[in-house]
Amino acid sequence: MKKLFIPALLAALCLAPVSAQAAWPERSIELIVPANPGGDTDANARALAAALNEEMGWNVIVTNMSGGAGAVAFEDAIENPDDGYRFVFYHSGACISQMMGMYEDFDVLEDFKLAGMPILDYSNAFFINSENEKFSDLEGMIAYMKEHPGEVTFATETGSFTHLHVLALEAAAGVKFNIVDAGTAAQKITELLGKRLDVIGTQAGLVRDYLTTGQFTCLGILADDPMAIGEVNLPTFKEQGYDVVFSKFFYLAAPNAADDAVIAAMNEGLAKAVENETFKAYCDSALLNATVMSPEETEEYYQGQYDIYAEYLADYID
Repeated sequence: MKKLFIPALLAALCLAPVSAQAAWPERSIELIVPANPGGDTDANARALAAALNEEMGWNVIVTNMSGGAGAVAFEDAIENPDDGYRFVFYHSGACISQMMGMYEDFDVLEDFKLAGMPILDYSNAFFINSENEKFSDLEGMIAYMKEHPGEVTFATETGSFTHLHVLALEAAAGVKFNIVDAGTAAQKITELLGKRLDVIGTQAGLVRDYLTTGQFTCLGILADDPMAIGEVNLPTFKEQGYDVVFSKFFYLAAPNAADDAVIAAMNEGLAKAVENETFKAYCDSALLNATVMSPEETEEYYQGQYDIYAEYLADYID
């Protein structure tokens, strides 16, 4: 009996890792969101988590971990990888933080595996308070700025995605803003409502109500094609003569310790999640593009966007 039992036990032990791998995930998956609740990154993560749960039967938990422009979340994932069960859900802002020296202890592409890119957001736009007395549209603003260089204030966070946008428009139009570090999207919106700033950049969906009530006016959206919120049209910069187009891309990243088979399985899950009807409805309402990219395509896209951003931010990079 002992002779029969020992080989059988050894065989079972050898097969156990294969069975465990095949059964992934065996427990909850955590999406670490480097942002506070309530913003677009948090909302996108929760919509995706719900879609993964519905389509794949996975229990996906969202954990908010803000700080350091994403550094806190990425570093926590590296230090506590829980291989295959912790993914950072973040966006293109990491490219900018990386090149500006805010990520001293890690490099996203070198220290993480990107599992996929389920969302592209082309809804970033520039907005003014409709009661602005200096100008009422993009053409008027450009003309005003050429006569009053450095006077028009633009609210951003230094080194953020909107900071990149304003630098790109300056280059395209040959003008100069007075760039003001005004904090989060909510803070920028508050400042614009109070007419303490001239222009802000943010996602159109975040100011939907102010657009429909007429309190805010869209100067231009950073997309190839015009969009609309209800009856409010959002013209592109491109159609107004300024070829400034950017996507805010969202992706899942796991520390390098994660098995390639897990990355492939998560990518398959993302491909099904983006076809979920509730998720697609969410994306439509938020002016987002649900997309499917392989891990390799995701990393290639990330690197390509990084290189483009570096051109605009060359003066800010050490």
